Amino acid sequence: MYELTKVSLDDEQDLILAHKRTLKLGELAGLSLVVQTTFATAVLEVSRDALQHGSDVSLTLGIVTPNGSRARIMAKIIDSRIPITGQKNERIEVASRLVDEVQISKSEKGSEVRLSIPVLADQCVNETNVALWKHHFNTEPTELVADEIKRKNNQLQELAERLRTSERQYQVLSDSLPLMIFTATAKGKLLYANEWLRKYTGESVAQLNKTKWETVLYEDDAAVWWEKWAETASVDHAFQIEIRIRNAETGAYVWHRMTATALLDEKKEVVYWSGFLVDIQAQRMVERTLQDNRELTETKQKLEQYQHELKLNIGELNRSNQELAEFAYIASHDLQEPLRKIQSFGTLLVEQFANELNPTAQDLIQRMHHAAERMHVLIKDILAYSRLNTHHQPFRQVDLNALIQEVLGDLELTIREKKTQVFVDFLPTIYGNPLQLRQLFQNLLSNALKFIAPDRPPQVRISARDVTIFDIPVPMRQREPSYLAISVEDNGIGFDERYHNRIFQLFQRLHGKDLYAGTGIGLTICKKVAEMHGGTIAAQSQPGQGATFTVFLPQSVAVSVPAK
Repeated sequence: MYELTKVSLDDEQDLILAHKRTLKLGELAGLSLVVQTTFATAVLEVSRDALQHGSDVSLTLGIVTPNGSRARIMAKIIDSRIPITGQKNERIEVASRLVDEVQISKSEKGSEVRLSIPVLADQCVNETNVALWKHHFNTEPTELVADEIKRKNNQLQELAERLRTSERQYQVLSDSLPLMIFTATAKGKLLYANEWLRKYTGESVAQLNKTKWETVLYEDDAAVWWEKWAETASVDHAFQIEIRIRNAETGAYVWHRMTATALLDEKKEVVYWSGFLVDIQAQRMVERTLQDNRELTETKQKLEQYQHELKLNIGELNRSNQELAEFAYIASHDLQEPLRKIQSFGTLLVEQFANELNPTAQDLIQRMHHAAERMHVLIKDILAYSRLNTHHQPFRQVDLNALIQEVLGDLELTIREKKTQVFVDFLPTIYGNPLQLRQLFQNLLSNALKFIAPDRPPQVRISARDVTIFDIPVPMRQREPSYLAISVEDNGIGFDERYHNRIFQLFQRLHGKDLYAGTGIGLTICKKVAEMHGGTIAAQSQPGQGATFTVFLPQSVAVSVPAK
C-alpha cells in the first residue's frame, strides 16, 4: 500500500479529522458522492470501534495498485487490543455491508482492519497525482472548529441511525417473505441472506462464502451456477438459472429458480447483485411427468413395431442358427475321413520308404504330418463346440469334486511331467450338464498346465465362494442376486488384461502355435458352457504373475455349496 496520510485517533475530534480525510481521498480518486460517503462511513464505524475498545489507535489512508487489477483506495485501522478475528462486532459488520472488501488480521501492534473499494477512474492514479495527494494531506490544517465537529458528528450519527433503521426494515420485510433473498458482490460473495435462506440451507452467510455453496448445491449444478454467474457478471445485468439446493431438514435436493439483478453505479458497472430463490420442484415434477408420458407413448408405439418385426424374424433366425450348427457338425465330421487318410499315407511314406527319401523330402512329410495333426485337433474342437448347440441334454446333479478328480485323472501324465502341484478346495454340487462341465474344467486345467512359468514350480488351485451380482466384472445376459464363483488359479506366465475379451473369442490366440499348441477354441467352449448354465466367465491376470479364470454360476443351480 502507498501511504498518503496517517491520523492518530485519541478522541472524537480525531474521528472527525479521519472522516474528513477519508472523504477527501474518495473525492481525489474520482468516486461519486454516494460512494465517498459510504466508504467514509465504514471507516468511521471501524475507527470508532477501535477507539472505544482499544488503545494506541491509528488510521492510515493509501492507494493499492494490484497487478492486473483495478486500483483501490484503502484504510488501515490498527489498535493494541487482542486479535478480534472471528468475534461478533456490530460496527465491523456494518462496515462489511458498506464496502466489498474488509480484512481482519493480527498485526505486530495488536489488531488490524483493512477496508478498500475500487477506483473507477484508473487514469487518475499515477505517480504525479499520488504525490500531489500526499502533499495535500501533509499541508492540510488539522484544526477544526467546534461547530464543524458538532455538525459533522451529528450528520454521521444521523446517517448511521438511518442506515440501521433501513437495514432493520429490509430484514423484517425479507424474512417475512417465503423466498430465499440475498445480496452479493459481483464475484458472488454473499453480503446478506434472509432468515429463510439460512434456515433452509442450515448454513450462515460466512459458511456459504467459505464453501462457495458446495455443501448445499447439487454436485452437477455447482459448476453451472458459478460459470453462469461469471459469464453474466461481465456481460449482462440480470440472469436466471435453475439449480438443486439441499434442504437441511430433510437432506433432499430440491429444484429452485434463482433470479438475480445487478445494481449499477454511474459507470454502469456492477456494485452488487440482488437476488432470490423460488422453489419450483412441483413445476419440474409436472413437466417431467408430461415429458415421461410423451416418451412412454412413443416408446410403446416403437415397442409394438419391434415386437411385430421380432415375431416375423425370430422363427427364421432360429431355423438359420439350427442349420448353421448342424452344418458345422456335419462338415467337421466329414473332414475326419480324408484327414485320417492323409495321416495314414504320411506314416506309410515315413515307415516304408524312408531309405528312398532324401532329408528334404522326409522333412516335408514330417511337416505335413504335424499340420494334419493340428487339423485333427482343430476339427475335434470344432465338433465339441458345435455339439454344444446341437445336443441339448437335461441337467442333473453334478458333484464338482468328483468331476474335477476325473479331469485330473485324465491329465495325470501331464501333471507328473511338469511336476505341478494341484490344490482343490471343497466344491459344490450343482445342476448341470456333466459332459459340458467336464469340457469346461478340462480346458481351464489344460490351459493352466500349458502356460507355466519356466522360473518357478507350477501350482494350480481350484476353489469356490459366494458372490453377488456386483462382484462380477463382466456384463451378464441374465442377472440374479447371488452367484457361485468357481476359480482356477495358476502361477504361470499370465497375460495382459487388455486382451481379456479377445481370449474368449473363437480361434483367438495370444501366443504363436510354435510356442504353445492349441486352436484357440478351448476358452470359447468354456464361455459357451458357462452361458448355457446361466452364468459367465472372466479372467484376471498380469504378465508374469499367473492367471485366474473364474466361472460365475447363479445360486439357483446349486444343490449344495462349500462351507464358509
